[in-house]
Amino acid sequence: MNSPRELANREPPNREPPNNELSLRMNQNSYRMKRFLLPFYLVLALLNLYGEYSRSEPLIFITKPMLLTTLALWFYLELRPLSARFPRFILSGLIFSIGGDVLLMLVENGPKNENFFLLGLGSFLLAQLSYTLGFVNYPDARRGLVAGSPWRAWPFGLFLAGMLAVLWPGVPGPMRAPVAVYACAITGMATAAFNLRPFVAARAFRGLLAGILLFLLSDSLIALNKFRADVAGIPNARLLIMATYLLGQYWIAKYAAAIWWQERKSNRS
Repeated sequence: MNSPRELANREPPNREPPNNELSLRMNQNSYRMKRFLLPFYLVLALLNLYGEYSRSEPLIFITKPMLLTTLALWFYLELRPLSARFPRFILSGLIFSIGGDVLLMLVENGPKNENFFLLGLGSFLLAQLSYTLGFVNYPDARRGLVAGSPWRAWPFGLFLAGMLAVLWPGVPGPMRAPVAVYACAITGMATAAFNLRPFVAARAFRGLLAGILLFLLSDSLIALNKFRADVAGIPNARLLIMATYLLGQYWIAKYAAAIWWQERKSNRS
């Protein structure tokens, strides 16, 4: 499995040598933990998917809060110190996603309270806004693909209009405004990621955009399953929702890290 540094074709940055044995030991422990975290995330993802498939609430409750926590910790260790806005906002998106995961988990497990749905929606809205802010704060984003030619965003606008048209008849009146805001936010996130195309390596860009689109697909499946199950019944919906979401978040974190390593390399050359 290629690391983000390898994807960005970058050697690790030069660091000041540790001034004592304690700092050396801490750096070694941090490096070992970082190498362990991505495989651990993938194991947790498989366990969670099995929990969703078998409807094992204990397994879901154990794995779901740990998934994005593990990914966020890996992202922080991979890029620390996070001195720029791009990595900080991406990390914020991962952290807000932890809250969204836990809150939506409580809609169909444990208390099974629908009140948690809007709270989860709000947490994921903050996650998507954080990702969007990360993308728009990437260096030179104001000269990006969409910023220079807004018409290039037409596929995302078409998707937004089509999704709202499909969902609208099934969305209860009080929830229409939150659903519309959320749909605009996630579409804006995808557009902001697409805007970075001129500035990043092709492989890292494709990985990041694929992660964003999987996130978009996962949320679309949630909406269809919740509001239009009458006309768009999705077999194994919960399993598909989680599979696309977990792979999407993994690629967002991995390739955002690769993109930032590339940016660091260009600044140091």
